[in-house]
Amino acid sequence: MSHQLISRSPHLLSLRSEGYNLDTKEGYLLVLDVPYVNAECQVVKGVLVMALNLVADVAGQPSDHTAHFIGDRPCDSLGRPLEEIINNSNQNQLLPDLVVNHYFSAKPRSGNYADYYEKVSIYVSILSGQAQAIDPSVTAKTFAPIRSETEDTVFAYTDTASPRAGIGMPTQKFKGLKVAIVGLGGTGAYILDQVAKTPVAEIHLYDGDLLQQHNAFRYPGAVPFAALEQGLKKVEYLQKVYSQMHRGITPHSCMITPENVVELRQFDYVFLCVDNTAARAQVVRELIGTRTSLLDVGMGVHLFNDTQQVWGMCRVTTLTSTHYDHADRTMPVTENEAEDAYRSNIQIADLNALNAVLAVGMWKRLCGFYVDQCQAGQVTYATNLNEIGNSEERS
Repeated sequence: MSHQLISRSPHLLSLRSEGYNLDTKEGYLLVLDVPYVNAECQVVKGVLVMALNLVADVAGQPSDHTAHFIGDRPCDSLGRPLEEIINNSNQNQLLPDLVVNHYFSAKPRSGNYADYYEKVSIYVSILSGQAQAIDPSVTAKTFAPIRSETEDTVFAYTDTASPRAGIGMPTQKFKGLKVAIVGLGGTGAYILDQVAKTPVAEIHLYDGDLLQQHNAFRYPGAVPFAALEQGLKKVEYLQKVYSQMHRGITPHSCMITPENVVELRQFDYVFLCVDNTAARAQVVRELIGTRTSLLDVGMGVHLFNDTQQVWGMCRVTTLTSTHYDHADRTMPVTENEAEDAYRSNIQIADLNALNAVLAVGMWKRLCGFYVDQCQAGQVTYATNLNEIGNSEERS
């Protein structure tokens, strides 16, 4: 992947053709073998690291004028630190295997770099120019042999959002996880929309229903009319759409039954988005106390005919391997028409999306991506109060 990305990007390919030793790693460009001078006036080599700004996996104009550096503090030919470009010298772990030592800021006269060829050339010139004052033979153009291995990623194209935001390390917490989404109605589809943008290893979709016209009005994005005409299952349609971004999506065109519910034990996290109390109870019984964490979403929406206004509530309840005693009192696992959130059969796209985002936020806290000071096992939101409530603190 990394070398394909370089070959598709004309400005990066020009740098490589001139002999620069380039590599890419999860949204970062690495320029290796850059000569510079250390505090002892020795000529040594370091690595420039820059966040990539990509358009269809082709490097475009750099998003800013900064860069990271791996090595000692760079100096001029007399051993004085290059303060004109060094913003700070704080060690920073960008990725599990990418630790940088310095942060540079060198703004060009135009204010912005036109492309990565210009940005790399200027930074290398600043660093290697001092080294060449000591040893005129040194150069960053080493014509190093090109490694043939590919970048291991579940994405169909490079995630440049995480490096650009500086959250490459927290995002690593999702790697290797296996996630299932049971029920791909409005809420489940929005959960998929969010989870597909994380580097989880596998996303399994369980739903046996056909994609119908009413689904289009509470799904993410715009469902093409042609897709409705094809008579696809929901999971088939969603896998087709989201596999354009994430390679690890597997559709299961079936409902969860007593015969296949055991399959859910293989996942690290299960999002349960069903409007069937018996099915919910079945999944809870199967997963309670296991290593699999369950995130159950529910939504109650009611129309008041006298005022022609809508009242709604969203709920996310989490059961983990050590926190599940609250299931009977917080989740609808017994038939009760007065409490069944879906009896009215009213679902609204913005509440579906909100319920999904609340569930994904809870999941990210469980994964350790977000700081979690409340340790809530349940989150609710009511439209009439416009308030989010936390309860069932995890011990």
